[in-house]
Amino acid sequence: MCFKNEEIACGTAFFYLHEDKSYLVTNWHNVTGREPSTLKCKSNQAALPNHLFIKIPSSTHDSSGLKFIEWTTYVIPLYEDEGDSPKQPVWYEHPRYRYQVDLVAIPININGVKGSEIKHANDPNFKLDNIRLCPGLDVFVLGFPRGLSGGANFPVWKRGSIASEPDFDIDGLPKLFIDTATREGMSGAPVYARQVGYWLPEGATNQDEAMIGEGRKFLGIYSGRVGDDSFKAQLGIVWKPSAIEETIKAAMAGNSSFYM
Repeated sequence: MCFKNEEIACGTAFFYLHEDKSYLVTNWHNVTGREPSTLKCKSNQAALPNHLFIKIPSSTHDSSGLKFIEWTTYVIPLYEDEGDSPKQPVWYEHPRYRYQVDLVAIPININGVKGSEIKHANDPNFKLDNIRLCPGLDVFVLGFPRGLSGGANFPVWKRGSIASEPDFDIDGLPKLFIDTATREGMSGAPVYARQVGYWLPEGATNQDEAMIGEGRKFLGIYSGRVGDDSFKAQLGIVWKPSAIEETIKAAMAGNSSFYM
């Protein structure tokens, strides 16, 4: 996240597919530079971002036909017609709860990225399963803790478990808790639940529908820890996929962080 060319902070984002259109999904606090609960600036210098710099993978081939992956940095303006003072944000906020749901969606045209190797978090080719969610189930948060990569610009997989009843909303908002030792830089990361062994899909009524092997399900978007490090609960917040879908469908433009 940057103001002009000055880096303010590092976070995580992912692509999401809805009705054959691509959206860049990340946290509200990443694009505004403000804490949702207080609206105070997260930066000690009161810096607010007006651009995102993201790395996008694309494929190329050498003279022998061997395929390589290259990463190109793209600049995503956060405001339209900026001039000297940022005006209309390009992101969508949740239509009902606005910034209380700490996520945004930005419409992105990926067709202009030559040789794009972009994969959406909910890509049908991932063959994600409708596994039953329950407390204690394994989850993985795919992000960049303190800007660290898992190698070749790919994310670090931080393991955890579901820590609340997933069928219920926390604080009346579409979120759940996970138990994991995540760190700054992972805000905006996609989260997946995983079940291994012998398991029944959600909605299954008899053992004939049981699955054997590994099942994964997109769980939502991570947005930080409950409290701070001194709180030591090590509980992370995950916003449910329904919140992402509601945000995209409503297409409600956000409010400028510079005029709050």
